[in-house]
Formats: sequence, structure tokens, C-alpha cells
Amino acid sequence: MKTPIHTHPAPTLIYVTRGSLKHVRGEEINFFKGGGAFVESNNEGAHYLKNVGKKPAIIHVSVVSVVGMPIAINK
Repeated sequence: MKTPIHTHPAPTLIYVTRGSLKHVRGEEINFFKGGGAFVESNNEGAHYLKNVGKKPAIIHVSVVSVVGMPIAINK
């Protein structure tokens, strides 16, 4: 699994329940495993996530937004 390159117009909290993820934003690369969490801001730029584990990853996403605003915008 790999997400499209995208941005978030509103602050987004991602909690990794299971698996291993690679997070890529330009030249910056981070890895997150089950039990890890990170925040995406609306001013941090385009990025994508890739499952780098042997099993499907499970994530929980919380968004602070207003009605009608998209959660993500694909680039």
C-alpha cells in the first residue's frame, strides 16, 4: 500500500495501531511502527505513506476541521 502524494488542509493526527509505515515529504523520510503517532499540519507540504511491513498496517486518523473541508487533497 502506498498513498497518493497529498496534503492536508486541516491538522490531522495519525496513530499507527499495527504495522510499519514510511512517511516521505520531499527529502525527509520518517518511519512509524505500531504504537507511534504523528501530526500532519496544513502548512507542512505534500507527502505520502507507504506500508513497509509484511502485514497490512492499521492507522487511526483524527482531523480537526470544519464541515465540507476535505480531509486530504491529492497532488
